[in-house]
Amino acid sequence: MKIDLGYIGAIVARNRAKMPSVYEIKNPLAGKQVEVIRNGQAYKLTISDEIKQVQGMMAMTVEEFFQKDINVQNADPSDIFSYRPQDQWLVFSQYLHESKYFDSLSNEELKKVESILQHITDGMDSLAKNAGINLFGIKKQQPDSYEAHLELASSTAALQHFSDTFLSGDVKKGFDQLIQDYVRHNTKKVIGYQSVEEIFYAARAKIRPLNAPLTYQQSRELSMTNKLGKTVYTHEEIESVIKNYQEMFESIQNEEDLSAVLVKAKEQLLSFVTKGISPKDADYQLARDFVAQRSNDTFKRIENYWHMLLKEK
Repeated sequence: MKIDLGYIGAIVARNRAKMPSVYEIKNPLAGKQVEVIRNGQAYKLTISDEIKQVQGMMAMTVEEFFQKDINVQNADPSDIFSYRPQDQWLVFSQYLHESKYFDSLSNEELKKVESILQHITDGMDSLAKNAGINLFGIKKQQPDSYEAHLELASSTAALQHFSDTFLSGDVKKGFDQLIQDYVRHNTKKVIGYQSVEEIFYAARAKIRPLNAPLTYQQSRELSMTNKLGKTVYTHEEIESVIKNYQEMFESIQNEEDLSAVLVKAKEQLLSFVTKGISPKDADYQLARDFVAQRSNDTFKRIENYWHMLLKEK
């Protein structure tokens, strides 16, 4: 599959296919004579083929526009998702569109499918290094590393659930290959990733504390975030926790499963992030509460798109 930079969704493609192009509207006029009145005199004018040059300018296309995107200019030809780092769902949508999967769906059904794909990939889309052109992104706040681990695992399992539920034959085979490409692309981003806040905490934890007056609450938060900032995770540990999450999400078949998995995943996440703080430490519970609060939106978003998936079964 080759990325189509002019593709911005199946609904747009469907509507575009129903509309005549600029060329189709204008070209029949080339060579025609028209009668006009000027200063009370009648004149006959012949429309020249030069109108085609205007058509070419008017048809400066979405594809040409996107070629100027910094993400496209920096894209890796061997990594199709690198062309759409902020809208990865469009890669899956383009594939389904070109595979004719959408042809049998109504506009309403098509919108639901694209909305599901958009919500599934949106967490990982927020990890894009360069702002570039962001068409449909929902999430804007940069996630912490532990949220990114969870997002990768959940989105991968959700995409596979979508494939297993709605696709079959060669269409499913190609979609499953795209999922693997998605995993490779995003695993490279997740391993070693830290949010701006995490980088700040890690740097501050190495600095000798200043003798500045702090309130009790400020002192406790400083102590706790310094301990989180000093915690180091190996690539093997990160890969292991992502695998554990993915196995949890792969077990989801209904709403009851989803509720249980979210509880287990949250406990796994809290244990992973606070591994450097002893349960006997006075900052331990404060750290768990801090991480739980920061990851709350991520859990809500994950729960939301799994609800969307299970509802359509």
